[in-house]
Amino acid sequence: MVSLFGKRDIRVNEKKNHLTIDEREVLNQDAVHTALMFNKEWEISKQEEYVYRFHHQRLAALKPNQISISGVKLNRVEDDIIIVAFLRNSLEKAVQFDIVDLLLVDGNGKLLAKKAFDLSNLGEIPALSSMPWRFLFEEGDMLAESIPDEDWKIAFEWKR
Repeated sequence: MVSLFGKRDIRVNEKKNHLTIDEREVLNQDAVHTALMFNKEWEISKQEEYVYRFHHQRLAALKPNQISISGVKLNRVEDDIIIVAFLRNSLEKAVQFDIVDLLLVDGNGKLLAKKAFDLSNLGEIPALSSMPWRFLFEEGDMLAESIPDEDWKIAFEWKR
């Protein structure tokens, strides 16, 4: 079956819940899998590197030409929250950030926290790569009474 966009529609047999190799190729032909990179300033142990590699492998593939942020862990430190996230680049060229507004939202899209981060010290994120980073949301950045441990997302605030 061909869709309006010229690609075959894939229907998974619900009882067997699997795809053939040809069906997987159709679904993944636009998928970009990024390489994991670390900021040259970061000094991490082999164990920490292993944890980041584990989280990186579990991230969904990106479409071509996307800049994305994917949160993987929320840590509480007193009244503050540290979000561990991957900045992801599926462009064919490196990207650099300056000041970026990030939002923390719940599963329903409700705004939980907001903060501007200076990411100029992050350096360049190479083409087709992901880089982990930690984002500190302080008590004053919180816009909700409580932040859930699960069912949250970190996102770029896109200004029009």
